[in-house]
Parts: sequence; C-alpha cells; structure tokens
Amino acid sequence: MPRVLWRVPKIIRNFSTMHTISSDILQSFVQDMFEAVGVRTEIAHKVSESLVLANLLGHDSHGVVRVNLYLDQIENGRLDPASDPEPLEESPSVFIMDAKRNFGQWSAYLTIKKAIEKAEACGIAAGGITNSGHVGRLGEWVTMAADAGFIGLAFCNGGGRRGIVAPFGGSERLMSTNPLAAAVPLEGRDPIVIDFATSVVAEGKVKIAHNKGTDLPPGSMLDKDGNPSINPQDLYDGGMLLPFGGHKGSGLSLLNDVMAGLLTGSGVPQKVEGPMNNGAFFILLRIEAFRALGAFSGDAGDYVAFFKSVRPAPGFDEVMLPGEPEARTAAERRAHGIPVDDVTWRDLVEAAAGVGVEAPRG
Repeated sequence: MPRVLWRVPKIIRNFSTMHTISSDILQSFVQDMFEAVGVRTEIAHKVSESLVLANLLGHDSHGVVRVNLYLDQIENGRLDPASDPEPLEESPSVFIMDAKRNFGQWSAYLTIKKAIEKAEACGIAAGGITNSGHVGRLGEWVTMAADAGFIGLAFCNGGGRRGIVAPFGGSERLMSTNPLAAAVPLEGRDPIVIDFATSVVAEGKVKIAHNKGTDLPPGSMLDKDGNPSINPQDLYDGGMLLPFGGHKGSGLSLLNDVMAGLLTGSGVPQKVEGPMNNGAFFILLRIEAFRALGAFSGDAGDYVAFFKSVRPAPGFDEVMLPGEPEARTAAERRAHGIPVDDVTWRDLVEAAAGVGVEAPRG
C-alpha cells in the first residue's frame, strides 16, 4: 500500500520531545517490520541488530531513523532482501562481493566474515562490495574484524549517483558523505574504533537535527545558492554539506571514491540520479603476519596508557580513545533505554501500521 516513509517535511521547526525504549524491544519491533515485508529472519535480525546498535552507541543518524527508507526501498524494488550476495571475482586474498541489491548491512557482514577467513590464511585480505544498499555504520564492520583479532580498515562511497557534499572550494553537490573507518584490537579492553564521515556532518545527522528542530554547527553546509547555513531544511531544498577540514576532508573523500567506487566498480559521482549503490572496500591485517602478537599488544597497551595520561585541556575531564565515548553511551542506553525523537517514532509507528505490525508501548 502507498506510504510516505523517508520524508523530510517542510514543517515549523519545534523542539521535539523524546520517546525512550529498551534496545531489545526496539530491535524486536524493527525485525518484525522487516519480516512482515518478506525479509528472511536471519537477514531481518542482522539488519535490525545493526540499526539498534548504532542507536545504542549514540550514532542515531545510522539507527532506526533509516527503517522507513529501507521499507520504502523494498517496496519500490531498489532493495532485494531475497537475493544471496556472492563474490564476483575471488583469489586467495582478494574478492569483490556482488550484494545483488541486498541490504548493505547483510552484505558487509558476509564480506567481513569472508575477509577474516582469507586474512587468517594469507596475513592480509581485501574485500569490496558493489551493487549494495546502505551499509549502515561503517565502524561496525571494522569492529567485527578487531573483535576477531585483526586490524580493519574501511572505505565507503555512494556509488555512481551524485551526492550531497560540495568539494573544497565548490558550491555544487558532487560527493557522498564518504565515511572512513578503522579498528585496532587491544588486549583487555575494547578496540580503538575510528569512524567518521568526510563531511562535517553525516546526512542522517541532518535529518535527526531536522526532526528535533535544532540547528547544525556553523560551517556544516551551504544553502542552494552557496550561502552558509545552519538550517537543516536547507539541505533538502537543494543545499549541500561541506567536507570537514576543508581540503583535507575533500581529499579523503576523493580517496574514498577511488577505493570504494573505482576499485569495486560501484562507480563515482556523475551528473545523474539513481538508486543507492554503496561501494565499500575493506582491508584486514593479521597482526602476527607482521609482528609477534605479544610484542604488538604490549606496545599498543603502553601507548594507549601514555595517550590517556596526557593532561586534559580546559573543559575536558580526560583524554579518550576513539570508540570510548560510544562505549559509554551504549552502557547508559542499555541501562536506561534508547531515546528516539518523536518525529522518528511517529514515522516508525505509521510504517509498522502499514505492514500490519503493532508498535510496542515502551
């Protein structure tokens, strides 16, 4: 039945209240919606798990706010959760996974599993994804590698369709938000996890700000005429995001287009519109192939301790490793529930009704 799902209405910006729900209930709710439209249980579970994990870690832009978009893409045929991703080309240490328009989270999960097997055997492995839906929070997949004992590196782009980010010095949309991620295993503690868009903010964060009625940080975007803006609505009226750090973020975004777009065959931005086709490229390193694991782990532990011993700057309580803020947010949200803004919650409830799923009360 027709429904408007991934919507950004022109509304009077008001400060939204929040709906709080436990992670288990939220995941079950999302999984039920996916299964109701024919998604296989194992895929529905993995995708819902991935989305709720993003919310748990505080990355709401990659969480359940995406559910309505995915349902809409299934309805219009842009996502095919019935397909079975498989390698297009494969060697002992390298492969490209054809996602066959399946969920990006499912394809990324399968890709990392295969890359772990290859890196275990060869010491290093590289796996790309093409023809994929949105892969979600890129850091999840390198964390999966780190949890298995590997250093993981990841690149992602938006495929061949024109993005929403202007290159440095430009005032026209071209690139995607093109995230980078890396994870390093540490003995006795959570891994270092680096994960960031090469734009000042990710598009999903713009939608969250829009839903909450809040402004973006200055320097995040331009309106359609190339003027600086902090109003999230301007992005959806033809504006554009800016790369972080000027030419540095722009250069990293370009590198992502090479690694995730050109190497995988997913494409790079052109003057065309089209369906989502996340290109992604992962490199996994088995530490023992380069150095004794004990020596690496000892030196890494010493460096982390030294890193965190630096005197905090004014306004900071401590120096934190990449990934520590997310881990603390997850502990807080597991204990007290995940806050979901009322606009996102309303859209979830409406989408659930459209597929015959009853929304939880809390």
